[in-house]
Amino acid sequence: MSVYCPECGTENPEGAKRCSVCNADLSYRASMPKYSWDKAVADTNDYSTDRSWFRSYLVESILMTLCCCLPMGIVGIVLSSQAETSFKVMDYERADRKASAARRAVIWGLVLAFVGFLVIYVGGFIED
Repeated sequence: MSVYCPECGTENPEGAKRCSVCNADLSYRASMPKYSWDKAVADTNDYSTDRSWFRSYLVESILMTLCCCLPMGIVGIVLSSQAETSFKVMDYERADRKASAARRAVIWGLVLAFVGFLVIYVGGFIED
């Protein structure tokens, strides 16, 4: 089993006292619970390679900007970009919040576009 450095994340051999790259102290392992840094690093590495569960709504926001509602589409693009950035730096909580906000922006954009088209359509009949 390997030991991961808490400073740089480098894999070191079991029983190492210092990191082979940054010379950080690896004695932290003696005081850590069973769910250790090694497990946390392995978990985050699994998440960073598996993007199947994450959706930032960037494509939907771009389509919203091009087709229906420019202001809400731009808001969606900004929020989607922030979600992507948060995901890349492994801040999954923030990424999820930003992606949810981008989703809401897309939904509100669709609602506003529908209402706008409805007003224009009904307004055309009223003038006739």
